[in-house]
Amino acid sequence: MVVSDSFCDIFGVDENHLKQNNDFLNGLIAPETHSQIRELTQALTCGQSVVLNYSPTTNNRHLTETRRLVSDAITGNSILISEIAETQIPAQETEDIRTEQFLNSLIDSQTNFLIRIDTGGNFTFINKQFSKTFGYSKSEIIGQHFSKTTIPQELYLCEEVFANCLSNPGKIVKLIHKKPDKQGFLHDTEWEFISIVDESGKVIEVQGIGQDITVRFQAREEAMRIKNSMEALINNTEDHIWSVDREKRFVYMNQAYINQVTYLTGVEPQRGEYSYKHAGYTQQIIDDWNVYYQRALDGERYTIVNASIDPQGGRRLYFEVSFNPIYTQKGEIIGVGCLGHNITNRLKTQQELLNQNERLRNIASLSSHELRRPVASMLGLISLIDRENFFNPDNEDIIGHILTVSKEIDEVIRLIVDSTFIK
Repeated sequence: MVVSDSFCDIFGVDENHLKQNNDFLNGLIAPETHSQIRELTQALTCGQSVVLNYSPTTNNRHLTETRRLVSDAITGNSILISEIAETQIPAQETEDIRTEQFLNSLIDSQTNFLIRIDTGGNFTFINKQFSKTFGYSKSEIIGQHFSKTTIPQELYLCEEVFANCLSNPGKIVKLIHKKPDKQGFLHDTEWEFISIVDESGKVIEVQGIGQDITVRFQAREEAMRIKNSMEALINNTEDHIWSVDREKRFVYMNQAYINQVTYLTGVEPQRGEYSYKHAGYTQQIIDDWNVYYQRALDGERYTIVNASIDPQGGRRLYFEVSFNPIYTQKGEIIGVGCLGHNITNRLKTQQELLNQNERLRNIASLSSHELRRPVASMLGLISLIDRENFFNPDNEDIIGHILTVSKEIDEVIRLIVDSTFIK
């Protein structure tokens, strides 16, 4: 490569740049412009020339380069001759360029996507954020139909939005769909499209502003999965879980609570209904529960035991219910969360244990008092028996007393046995 002495001054570089780059424009102009220049240069045939205009990234100069491909008369090799001159731009044109550069910089600094599509459905513009997210260069997208960046399953959505924009100038049309990047990874995207018209009101392009909502969708799906898992867990418990707002309207009810209230009252409770207007409650029940809810709405956490009548059989059912105020992050109470647990069997078991303990006390009393006395009498009578002269007339009386005491002992034992096995 042979260059003039003024080359380094024009481009604002030193000789090391030429030693490190066979293509002298490498790194000195924008990549998009450099790519276009390479394409134009490769298309040259011997004797042809092309005029190029560009600005180096190293300074603010505007350069015009004329490239001409010639053939060496001696060797026959192709030689690329380049003449570069600085172009003087009028002040107004310079201001226009600065304005355009500012607008382009503003567009490319956006984190949202900005695209424009002509009336034939072909891309005419994509901003840097679109290229960065989906991995396409402008040359790969500009002039291509919008179906290039749309999955087949959702192409009809994009076509409907496009047709809507063409038919309704000035109307904002929204779209949420999955858009594949160059590697095939799908991005959830959200868009607002609007048609662009010329001075006569004719639609010339459709502009779209969008954003990648993949992370938001994933977070929403994860939250929904957790919510569904929690609801499945809550609905698989036999405990009753429900909540009311400050107006005492049902906000949430698990299936166990719905089933129990329906069973006891014959009327299924509904979300959003006022709890005190439930048709299956008596006025006394309504008054009692309004007090319970209000205590929690006033900030009290507490537990009660509530009794109900089983409609089948008429037995009493007992429920342990805890009331818990529901707070916002600011500490405001917005409702009451309730947890009810059927303790009928537990109370029955407790009562059976109490009855059993009472029987044991009775047995202990019989053993310690009623049985000890006749046993002591028997032992005393036995000690009076004349063992050396068994036919002593006094022995007969003693044995008669022993028989009487034995019957008393038998009666006490029967009472003990009856107390042990009573149900």
